[in-house]
Amino acid sequence: MDVNEVIDRARDSFNVRRVFGDPIQQGEVTLVPAARVTGGGGGGGGEGPAEGTQGAESTGKGYGSGFGLNARPAGAFVLRNGKVRWMPAVDVNRIILGAQVLMGIVLLTFGQRLAHSLFQEGKPLHRKRFAR
Repeated sequence: MDVNEVIDRARDSFNVRRVFGDPIQQGEVTLVPAARVTGGGGGGGGEGPAEGTQGAESTGKGYGSGFGLNARPAGAFVLRNGKVRWMPAVDVNRIILGAQVLMGIVLLTFGQRLAHSLFQEGKPLHRKRFAR
């Protein structure tokens, strides 16, 4: 497969059907799903003999190409009674990941402060707090 073929296939992949799904109609309500689509591609090339080679082994050739496509749900347009409303999609995985990162930062910050206050030289531990 050459580079131009890959580029043509990538171009066919990036179309409006990737962004807006088929409308779903139920009664008076029509739902049009939407996605956030990103992608990229690249290619390589080559010709001619490799440097410093001679004879029959001196024929050189090389090509390479590829592309990637990423689609995430963005939300949906809801059409009801002639009015359009946007309903964004909620990515629960991102919310959970954000909460985990935030909790890690909080634990590192307070854990570091606690360790620093416990292991300072010259200051006795306050055992009165724990005495009964």
